[in-house]
Amino acid sequence: MENQQFSIVINAPKEKVWHTMLDLDTYKIWTEPFMPGSFYEGNWNQGSKILFLAPDEEGKILEW
Repeated sequence: MENQQFSIVINAPKEKVWHTMLDLDTYKIWTEPFMPGSFYEGNWNQGSKILFLAPDEEGKILEW
């Protein structure tokens, strides 16, 4: 399998990018194209536990 790497310049303050990517409401939006229904439980604090979850085709919640 060939490795690919992509990059993009985002013209926004780092705080806005952080909140857009990691606040639960907006996290659900940007993960939708590649993992529909994706969400997380927990928080992003150092040392905290966080679970990344999404429903499978039958609606069962899977941890990934």
